[in-house]
Amino acid sequence: MWDVLVVGGGPAGLSAALFLARAGLKVLVLDGGHAKIAQVSQVPNYPGLLDEPSGEELLRRLREHAERYGAEVRRGLARGVRDLGGVFAVETDGGLEEAERLLLCTHKDPTLPSLLGLARRGTFLDTDEGGRTSYPRVYAAGVARGKVPGHAIVSAGDGAYVAVHLVSDLRGEPYKDHAK
Repeated sequence: MWDVLVVGGGPAGLSAALFLARAGLKVLVLDGGHAKIAQVSQVPNYPGLLDEPSGEELLRRLREHAERYGAEVRRGLARGVRDLGGVFAVETDGGLEEAERLLLCTHKDPTLPSLLGLARRGTFLDTDEGGRTSYPRVYAAGVARGKVPGHAIVSAGDGAYVAVHLVSDLRGEPYKDHAK
């Protein structure tokens, strides 16, 4: 069983996975392969990346970084979800995955939000400032919650921001991510 199942393998999901894994959590990223940034030929707006990689190259680097700290990234789609009372069972292309918490980084895909009956603000999921949705133990980050529509901002990324709040909720105290 996973501590957190991150649904979405774009910049928000991968940056969240990095922070969650660095916090010692068991993290699975379910990557449907639909990250919008993959279509971009050159990404010139990421601080620290002077070589201005393609969107596909940036995603590869983000995946490798998250995996380096223990996150597992798999290709696949989330087709369904059930709350089993403290554990979510998520139906994927590869079978059933169980996790204590979900982090939806699904752009505007309505599948899981609809199945969970999540509150919305127009096209986006309604969350508090920490990414918490109307459903306990379900978080949202990035475009899904309307914080960075149309832009992936990794150096101050929404996925990382929500991940820190998720870890704090799990531990019952503020979490600080610092190199050791």
